[in-house]
Amino acid sequence: MEQIVKQLEELSTYISESDKQNVSVSNANIGWQIDHSLRVMNQIIAALIRSNSDEYKPKFNWRKAYVFLTKRIPRGKVNAPKGILPTEEITESSLHSAIELAKENILLLGNCNPNHFFVHPFFGQVNVRETYVFIEVHTEHHLKIIRDICK
Repeated sequence: MEQIVKQLEELSTYISESDKQNVSVSNANIGWQIDHSLRVMNQIIAALIRSNSDEYKPKFNWRKAYVFLTKRIPRGKVNAPKGILPTEEITESSLHSAIELAKENILLLGNCNPNHFFVHPFFGQVNVRETYVFIEVHTEHHLKIIRDICK
C-alpha cells in the first residue's frame, strides 16, 4: 500500500501539466493518463468492496501470471474499456478530487475479506492481495507514460 500512496503523490505532481501531450509517446495527454489511472483504481476498489467473497474462485490465468511476475504491462497492446473512459471534461479540480478519493479508497482495502475480488476483462477474478499488485503495476505503467511525455 505504501508504494501506491507514493504513486498517488507522484501523480498529483503532474496535475499542473495535465494538458501536455507528446503523440510520439501516446495519443492521450497527461490529464487523461492521470484520470484513467485514478478511475481504474477507484472503480476496482468499489467493485471489490461490493463483491461477495463467497463467490471467489481462484483460477490460474497466464496473462495475469505474466503481468504479476514481470510487474509490467506492455504498451499499446490494449485499449481502455469504455467504462473507464472519461465521460466529462478532465480538469485540475476533478483530478485533485479523484486523488483524494483514491487515497480514501486505498485505506478501505485493508478492511476487506482477503477473498473479496473484482473481475478483470483479461485476468478474471482478482482478489485483495492481487489487487494491490495490479493497482501498483497499472499505475506505474501510466506513470512511465507520463514521465516519457514530460521528457
